[in-house]
Amino acid sequence: MYTNYYPSSQLFHASVPLLMGTRLDVLLFGEAPAALESLCRRMETDLRRMERLLNRFDTEGALYRVNRDAVIYPVGMAEELWMVLQDCRRYFEWTDGCFDITRGCFDRVEFDDANRTVFLKGRAGFDLGGCGKGYALRHIRQLLDAEAITRALINFGDSSILAAGTHPHGDYWPVGIEHPRTGEPAEVMHLRDCSLSVSGNRPAQPAHIINPKTGVYVTDRKIVAVVAEDPVDAEALTTALMVATPDKVKKIVNQFNIIEYRIYE
Repeated sequence: MYTNYYPSSQLFHASVPLLMGTRLDVLLFGEAPAALESLCRRMETDLRRMERLLNRFDTEGALYRVNRDAVIYPVGMAEELWMVLQDCRRYFEWTDGCFDITRGCFDRVEFDDANRTVFLKGRAGFDLGGCGKGYALRHIRQLLDAEAITRALINFGDSSILAAGTHPHGDYWPVGIEHPRTGEPAEVMHLRDCSLSVSGNRPAQPAHIINPKTGVYVTDRKIVAVVAEDPVDAEALTTALMVATPDKVKKIVNQFNIIEYRIYE
């Protein structure tokens, strides 16, 4: 982790080059650099643990074990992962199947709520890549609140952003959205005590979201941006709106408590 403190502005900057598949940048404001550094170190430790929990490729992780064993027998798990899967079950329902952590096999998942187990029929399996950073930002927000940090900006690879309070010289944090065709700024979002999630196909990152209804990659050159209080809601909804047909967008959005959304084409 790289860290630096700028006394004149009371800005603490921390950066982790690779975490949950992307770069994490943290901006905190305060008068106690040692305490801010300790908080950032704790963030990294906690997010490494969450990455192991939610990563389907980590052979030592809980999700890997569920995907491996639940095709044979019902598998139980710790409450943290169980609650994530319950959230994703609701998102699947709210988005008419456009957000699907099984990539089209949700009807093959059997949840036993009483015993907190899942059984995967056939070749079903869970992929939490579309919401993992949202859970990380939700946890970071809890850490900031616990330490009474009222002004911060957390940036996961320019696609998942948490804004606490406001910019020290303004009424909001200004965050630009890249146009999917030109790569130029399309709009500046004004963030304050909320999260922004951005998903889509950009010139440098085309066709990486799978439509669970067809099993093929979404190739539309578009960007979806969602601003919400809950970063997990924002993450799930951006993925869903990349997949949803135009006639279903408004119905899906109305299932969520969000601040605003944009679709750039």
